Amino acid sequence: MRVRAIKTSLAVMAALTLAATAARAEQLGAVQLKVLLSGKTISLSAPFGSLPIRYSPGGTMIAKSKAMGLFAGVSEDRGTWRIQGSQFCQRWTVWNKGKEQCFTVSRTGTTVRWVSNDGMTGTAVAVQ
Repeated sequence: MRVRAIKTSLAVMAALTLAATAARAEQLGAVQLKVLLSGKTISLSAPFGSLPIRYSPGGTMIAKSKAMGLFAGVSEDRGTWRIQGSQFCQRWTVWNKGKEQCFTVSRTGTTVRWVSNDGMTGTAVAVQ
């Protein structure tokens, strides 16, 4: 009976270890960031809903959001994006007062998580 309990405990521990390893976030490097963003629309989760941003392969981006219009005064903005080391950086024309912001990005399964250089965090989903 005791041997059976030990085997069961070991099996449970192995399953938990495997689940924890699978759930561990993978930080994306330069190549992975380019694949994630270039030519894609990424929908950021925001307090006011989702914010779809289209990242063109040429390094420009565009987004439209009525809610952002309430915060920033314009509901559509354009900007540029680039990869710098293991981060991606973006600069909007109007939003964020035109300041560049860089992000570290990790992925757990289909969930993409980002952390900005000023400490903001959030999640996103690749739409296309």
